[in-house]
Amino acid sequence: MLEVHIQSYFSIETDLAAEMRSWPEFKSGAGYAVDLASTDQTEAVWVALVERTVDEGPYVRITASAPGALFDRVLGRVTYALAAHSDNLMIHRMS
Repeated sequence: MLEVHIQSYFSIETDLAAEMRSWPEFKSGAGYAVDLASTDQTEAVWVALVERTVDEGPYVRITASAPGALFDRVLGRVTYALAAHSDNLMIHRMS
């Protein structure tokens, strides 16, 4: 399992599902929540906004069942989309 966390201040909402809705791998999603699966079903990727305490702040979590091209595409698209609404992103590789 792969996992990346992206921290920001999220002052402007970003519709990550809309960013990927036209992809053939898109299964479902709205807002910050997105579920995708490769067309050959060998790779699944999930995106979610994780709310935390006021002191810690929220983060976007991207997880994948296996390394692959879909995970790389999602990570790139999410990072690019979030950067359009923030001048400060912190990306943490969790696994």
